[in-house]
Amino acid sequence: MIDALINGKLIKAPELKTSQNGKAYCSFLLSVAVGEEQPIVVSAISFGEVAERIAKLGKGDSLAVIGSLKPTTWQDKATNETKHGLNITVNNSLSVYDIKKRRPQESGNTSSHNERPFNDNLNF
Repeated sequence: MIDALINGKLIKAPELKTSQNGKAYCSFLLSVAVGEEQPIVVSAISFGEVAERIAKLGKGDSLAVIGSLKPTTWQDKATNETKHGLNITVNNSLSVYDIKKRRPQESGNTSSHNERPFNDNLNF
């Protein structure tokens, strides 16, 4: 296995499912840019609380995941061609929605952009 951090966009809305033993899991596909080449598709699965967070996202949302990456191969039934792919078992994730929840809101801030004031002695 390869430890990996992957950032991409969800190809379709993830679906939250429940296993036979009652554990939540979520499988989803990420489109990952690799330079100027065509993006690659990474198949992913997550479990528990991480799966529940990811399932709230929608098609096109950006998502960064960390986990165990595994290269895969399979035979295309239509062309009989050998195909290659990547699967990741997700340990944790981060989306822009998580960042907004974690960023503290300062009280009394009147800025329209909710910017934090700088605390330095530079006079412009």
